[in-house]
Amino acid sequence: MRIYPAIQAQMGDWKYYIVRMKMREIAHEVQLAHDIYEDNTLSDAVQRSLADKRVKKEIVGYLARRLDRFFSSIVVAAMDGNPVWHPVEMDESVVPNIFSQTASLSESFGVLCFGDEPKYYALDGQHRVAAIKLLASGQADFDPPEKFDEDLLSVIVVLREEHDVPEGEWLRRYRRLFSSLNRYAKPTDRDTNIIMDEDDLFAILTRQLITDHEFFRAPGRERDSFRVLTQGKNLRSNSPHFTTLQTLYSVNEILMKTREREQKGWFSEEQEIDKQIRPDEEDIETCYAELSNYWDAILGVIPNLRKPPQEMKQHAADEPDSGDVFDHLLFWPIGQELFAKIIRYLLDDRFPNGGCGPVGEMQQALNPLRDIPWELHSVPWRNLLLVKLSEDSGWRMRSEDRKQALDVARRILRWILEIDSLNEDDEETLRIDWREMLYGDFDEKEVDSMWDEIKEIRGSMVSAE
Repeated sequence: MRIYPAIQAQMGDWKYYIVRMKMREIAHEVQLAHDIYEDNTLSDAVQRSLADKRVKKEIVGYLARRLDRFFSSIVVAAMDGNPVWHPVEMDESVVPNIFSQTASLSESFGVLCFGDEPKYYALDGQHRVAAIKLLASGQADFDPPEKFDEDLLSVIVVLREEHDVPEGEWLRRYRRLFSSLNRYAKPTDRDTNIIMDEDDLFAILTRQLITDHEFFRAPGRERDSFRVLTQGKNLRSNSPHFTTLQTLYSVNEILMKTREREQKGWFSEEQEIDKQIRPDEEDIETCYAELSNYWDAILGVIPNLRKPPQEMKQHAADEPDSGDVFDHLLFWPIGQELFAKIIRYLLDDRFPNGGCGPVGEMQQALNPLRDIPWELHSVPWRNLLLVKLSEDSGWRMRSEDRKQALDVARRILRWILEIDSLNEDDEETLRIDWREMLYGDFDEKEVDSMWDEIKEIRGSMVSAE
């Protein structure tokens, strides 16, 4: 017999019970849907497929290494076991008289008993249940934390109370309940995760950069950074922001992942970075000082980044009456992540043991970036990243085949900067790939002229060394 103290509740036509179970009870008694039913067809399936990687790496790791581990309630569908609800009557010996006379209290508290071996499975929370089972079994890549078996978890038990209803109908009700629980549950967006996460190193560093670095922090007593848009991934031409929170996070992650860290690990224990585990405060402080120096070096090499963003993000900058405005690649998220990858390579090449150095020396390593024509209306960006859908339409950032176009842009930039040395065959391959990604109709004479411009840029970079 299984006996659980419980609270009875009801919503719609679902009557359910809130109980507490120890981790070892969940590991041994709560089953997964595929342990009970053969999901041979979609119509018979009562649960979605398990994502093994998420269970083994993410959730098990979280349970094993976090003292502040916490799960929301798991919803369990009980099919058999002869469950019986026994209400516990409240009297003056338990609660004051005023509460003992409240019918809702008397009807809510009680005991849920299973006379036979229960047959229930995780309706919502199967990945959490699978992680608990794996960690408790001793077959995970992590050892269970001390007293893990005794941890108590809230479990919502939904009973099949009307046994005269065919099992197929109950399976449909359970599937509908599963759909309701997941369809209307909205996960937090990426901006919120960056703002709230207290364990992800890159989220912590990004927030501190916005708070403390002179380029990003808001002037005076304002709380929001006037340079960072904190909602959404994209910027508009008239946006007063230099970047978005999501892009800044990505750029900071690229900058901090030095070649040495990727090869040898992070911090003193040489472990991989884990966004679920907060680093030591001393390590966070050291990383922030390093990241701050990166940005100081970047701003020293490209001082135009301090200009008003509204003047630097104008796709109509090539028009005769456009005035004193520009369309600068590094003021757009699409260019900022590309820029960060090039910076990371140049610094790894200049500082192989650590990937960083004093601000002045890092500026010297990044000096070649000064001479790159970052204006989007110049080659190699025009018609590759900045495109026109038709002769009558305005310029816009490319969306179609953007990933492939960015890859070609990255290869061209590395070639211009002599990061990659190409022989004649390699250069011709790059030219063909670039030609295929150009947006619009061009004759070969126009294509040759544009490629000659790219080669001139590279030639001027080489001669300047």
